[in-house]
Amino acid sequence: MSNLNRRTFMGASLIWVGASALGQAAVSANEKVNVALVGCGNRGKGLGAKFSNLPDCQLVAVSDVDQNRSGLMADQIEKSGARRPKQVEDFRTLLDGNEIDAIVIATPDHWHTPAAIMACQAGKDVYVEKPCSHNIHEGRQLVKAARKYKRVVQHGTNLRATPVYEKAWKQIQDGVIGKVMMVKAINNQRRPRYSHHPDQPVPEGVNYDLWLGPAKKRPFNRSRFHTAWHWTWDFGTGDIGNDGVHQIDIGRWALNLKAPNAVSCSGAKLGSKGDAQETPDTMVVTWEYDDLLYVYEQRDFTPYRLQAHRHDNDNIFFGDKGFMMVDRSGYRIFFKGERGPAFEQKWQDTSAHYQNFIDCVKTRKSQNLLAEIEEGHYSSLLSHLGNISYRTGRRLVFDPKTETFPEDKDANQYLTRDYRDGYELPRV
Repeated sequence: MSNLNRRTFMGASLIWVGASALGQAAVSANEKVNVALVGCGNRGKGLGAKFSNLPDCQLVAVSDVDQNRSGLMADQIEKSGARRPKQVEDFRTLLDGNEIDAIVIATPDHWHTPAAIMACQAGKDVYVEKPCSHNIHEGRQLVKAARKYKRVVQHGTNLRATPVYEKAWKQIQDGVIGKVMMVKAINNQRRPRYSHHPDQPVPEGVNYDLWLGPAKKRPFNRSRFHTAWHWTWDFGTGDIGNDGVHQIDIGRWALNLKAPNAVSCSGAKLGSKGDAQETPDTMVVTWEYDDLLYVYEQRDFTPYRLQAHRHDNDNIFFGDKGFMMVDRSGYRIFFKGERGPAFEQKWQDTSAHYQNFIDCVKTRKSQNLLAEIEEGHYSSLLSHLGNISYRTGRRLVFDPKTETFPEDKDANQYLTRDYRDGYELPRV
């Protein structure tokens, strides 16, 4: 089954989709939701632990192209006292039949949308890690798939489950800082560096062709494999898509921002100069809206905390009466010469975001999701726009309705990608 051809698989499964994917809840309110985890790396380990610990959820299968990782994940679940999940190499073998109710996707970015669309077409609900897509076209297609196949699709921007944000948004809505005319999202931290390595044989137990998936064929190299793929264009989206998307999502959520009218970016490899990373470690991105500028700052070379911030990563909302600094543990409001209202509540990474997904799988009420997939698409889209402006080297006018760059062929080439034969993006 590890050599299963995607065309063959999809051709067979789509016949079944017509009869079952449009159905109602796969489980009743008093049954456990059977979940399969796809991707057992760093984030996958965390998600596996979260979902396996939910009282009305059962992790029945784990999948990874690296059998060493899926084996460790299965061991972890078994040691926790739960039933040992089935271990498979190719997640596509899990999509047929009724054993699996939902798929949790924690693969590299370039597999997020293809895997999620396949799952939707097979009648499975989906929890997909951020960013939900590798490019803008993929994200919109995933939204369409969720709608067409009536699937519950949650995005991995799990900070939306943090209570303090809604309290902060109430202050903004009540006009405490006046009209907001600028927002700044900050992603400030120290990222590891990856040295150049020669190409080498594929490690034992790794299905490298499946790992490449939609990306072009290229030799195995550990400088762009486990974790390092984040900073390689073929597989990742840089830190703006990896971690910055959290801060981008927060600022966008507060003001219900969708797609912007234009984007510009200055970026560079400063801390990682000469290393194997392809994506910039330092960025300043500006998205232009009708009456607001949204700015993103990224610094991946900083081992220190910012004195003015309680955390390295937060958002600042600048109004015409005052400004608000907000992070996952609270908010502080400042006026000219004085401090305003504040709220503090120590942040904890609870199970709320994951339980919310399971609850919505049971009720079939996607509108109750904390991070419904279209919200995830818009936050991912802003990340992609920042990368596209960086790669083209100029300010770009964007059409929010068509999600394209009007008459800009150079920029439009980054809206999608060339998919390798046998791993084309599933048609919705």
